[in-house]
Order: sequence, then structure tokens, then C-alpha cells
Amino acid sequence: MVEVGIVVGEATPERIRFFTKDAVRVGEFVVADTEDGQVLYLVEASRLESKLLSRAGDYITATEAKEASKANPRDTVRYCVARAIGLVRGVLEGRRVYPTLPPEPGSPVFLAEDDLLRRIFHNDSREWAVVGRLLRREGVAVSVNLNKVASRHLAILAATGKGKSNLLALIAKRIAEKNGTMVVLDYHAEYGNLRVKKAKFINPRINPRRLDSEELAEMLEIRPDATKQREVLRRAYTKQVARSPNFWEALKENVQNIGEVDHQTRSTAERVLEIIDRGLATKGNIFDTEAESPLALIEPNRINVLDLSEFTETQAQIIVAHYLAEILNDRKNATLGRSARFRSPVVVAVEEAHTFLPQEKRSKCSDVLARIAREGRKFGVSLILVSQRPCKLDADVVSQMGSFAISGLTHPRDQSFVMEVTDEVSTELGASLPSLNTGEMILAGQWVTVPALVKVDLVEEKLLGKDLDAIGMWAEEAGMGRKAVSTEELIKL
Repeated sequence: MVEVGIVVGEATPERIRFFTKDAVRVGEFVVADTEDGQVLYLVEASRLESKLLSRAGDYITATEAKEASKANPRDTVRYCVARAIGLVRGVLEGRRVYPTLPPEPGSPVFLAEDDLLRRIFHNDSREWAVVGRLLRREGVAVSVNLNKVASRHLAILAATGKGKSNLLALIAKRIAEKNGTMVVLDYHAEYGNLRVKKAKFINPRINPRRLDSEELAEMLEIRPDATKQREVLRRAYTKQVARSPNFWEALKENVQNIGEVDHQTRSTAERVLEIIDRGLATKGNIFDTEAESPLALIEPNRINVLDLSEFTETQAQIIVAHYLAEILNDRKNATLGRSARFRSPVVVAVEEAHTFLPQEKRSKCSDVLARIAREGRKFGVSLILVSQRPCKLDADVVSQMGSFAISGLTHPRDQSFVMEVTDEVSTELGASLPSLNTGEMILAGQWVTVPALVKVDLVEEKLLGKDLDAIGMWAEEAGMGRKAVSTEELIKL
């Protein structure tokens, strides 16, 4: 093994500090001996300090200190802070057993060998799937446990452009390879061109008979402050209408009757009729009065992508609430031996999760998402929450996620939130989040053997979500049979 440092200062069973001769990067793995056995450590901070330059108070002094520092090799100090991951023998057996004693001061610190790291991070068992490589060891593949994703929930929390949608696409690809069932709630139409095995793209349908009057008002886009219009709709939407074979005709007839009987509401009723007609003309394709269940469109053992991009925020929440309630009830039936559409677990991925599970207020689907987070494991329904603003998520629900993928968070509130909901990310490691590049993520929790900084594999099958090549697109459009316009002609215009 290659010695890279010496333990110095105060050491605890959980954390050590060591001086190094050469640079040791954050995310590197090292080992040191203790009385309990050899311990694996993750480097969470790497610092370089000049004692002379740190005391300089002006430019001239700093210039003189720089020359003095060059002449004194003892002035520059490299040191690292590393957190204990567990005893090596336990980690190799898939257990996290922590030392009870730290290494002695002056103990050597060694780089963990590639062979050891391969034994820890790569697993060929059927429940495991490769998602990338160790950030500091390109030759070490990293596997994640898909059984843990399908039972213990996962949160992907990353800044825009850091690769969260790529990771979700990769998970979808791996689940498809295992013949799994997944539902992706696609709020911004990022997965419409996802070309993975067994992908199915769905425009959601909902039976208006299953909505209450407030939900129907939202789906028809009656403004929240239009209380009179909503009251007319509520009065018109009777049980008889819900059971009528001609739902819309019966509803409109009731609205019209209200206007005729009560002259003070005539104009309001006429406006409601106009809204119903407009809604059916523009978004009538989302309503299916014959649909027995929203699940009719979702297929087992497929990657089902539900395109929610055409809906308002509230409309999308209503659709999500109904779909997820049906999925959870169906899986409850399956576990009780009753008739069910899904005989095996279902993984539900929620893109832009802060829209559906906000921290400061309840959404139309907050309750069902919280229920799945609490009870889903018992019935085989799991969540993948994806968000670029973690601090806007419901902390109670996120704290129930068993696994995490985190990258690029720069806002202090987002960083604090991550450290609040998982103890796998320390203050030192959290400080490195802004410096992670696209595709570089901290993977932590139950789906990995031990936490690690990982370079996630790129999913070439996912075409959307990348930055637009505006220059190339402009050039292509300009070259489609259009005559170039000279500067003189532009001046004449």
C-alpha cells in the first residue's frame, strides 16, 4: 500500500486529521490501522496552508512572505480530514461497523487499493446495477442496489445542469433491464425522447366522475377567486350527474337550469357553460368518462412516462394525486392476494418534486405522497423525488428517503437541508457540493455499500434535458432555402 499521510492532532473513532506530502483529493478513500482493525476512511476535506502567508496583512508583506515560504518547505502544510466509513472486514461483508478507538497519533495513512475498492463497490448480484465510476478511481465501477430503490425510496437533489435527469434516466434504464415497473411523472417533458427498453409514453387521462367539484373546477381552469362560478359548478355537479351516461350533457343541463331558476346567477351560469365548452375544446382529450381507473394506461414491467407538461401546477397535482392513490391501493390489493394490475413493486419518480411536495403549504397531492413515503415499503410502492431546490421540499417526507444522490447545491439553505435530512453528508463534505461538475454526485444511503463521490455514466438514450445548441439551430434554420440578407438590405429595412 502507498503511504500518503500521518495522523496528527486529536483523533476520534469517527474522524481523523492527517498531514500529507502530496495532494489527496476530496472523495478519495484511505485506510489506517486501529486496535479494532483496519478502518476505511472517506476524505471529506483537503486543505493547503502557508503559515507565513496566512499572517500577511498587505500586498508587500504577502510578496515577502511568498519568497520566504518558497525558501522554507516546512511553511506550507497539506492536511486532510477523513471520516470513518467502517472497519474494512465489516464493509467487505456489507456491514457498517465503526471502530471504538481511533488510530494512534503518528499512525501512517495509506491509499485504499483499487482491488479493495472494487470488492466494496462492484457487485454482480442480480439486485445490483452499475451506475458509474468512483470519481477519484476511474477503474472502479460503482453498483447500486435496485431493491433498496424499490423499497426504501430515493432522493436525487442536484442543481440544474448537474445531471439529475441523466441519473433518473439511467435508473429507468437499469430498472427496464430488470423487467421492473416504473412511473415517471414528467412535469417539464424532459423524457419524451427517452429511448430505453420498454419505455411507454402516456398522455394522462382522468375520469371527471372521480373528481370532486373543486378538482373539476381546477381541471376546467375556473379561477380560484371566481367563487360564484365555483359555487354554480358545485350545485350543478350532483350524484345524478356523476352517474349519468352522458356526463357533460347532464352537467351543462344542471348549470343551465340553475341560471334559469335563479336569475341572479344567470350570467354566472352562462359563464360556467362557456368555460365548460372551452375546456372540452382545448383539453377535452384528458377527460375519459368511461375510464374505470387511471391505471388502465399504465403497464406492468414497463417504464411509463406520464407527460404533465401541458397542465397547470394545480391540475398536475390533481392528476398525480389520483394516479398515485390508485397505484397504492392496487398494490395493497396485490399484497392481500386480491385482484390487482401490478403483481410486483412499482417505482414512482416525481420530477420537480418541490412542485408536488412543497415545504410551506400542502398541495393537492401532498397527502398521498406522504402516505407512500410512510407506508409504501409495506406494499411495494417506492418514491424517487427529484429536485434542484431541496429546501422547498417537505423535510418530513424527504427524511424518510433511504438513499440519496446529491450534487452542485450552492444555496446555503439547500446545503443545510441536505445535512438535516441525512447524516451521511457532513459539513466538510457538504462544502464540496458546489465544486462538483456535471455528472459528479455524492451517492449515500442504503442503495450503496458505503457513501462515495461518483462519476455517473451518461445515458445517451436520453436526448432531452441537455443544453440547446442555439448557434447550430439558428444556422440550420437560416440555411433552409433562405437567401442571405446583406448589411445594405438590412439598412434599407
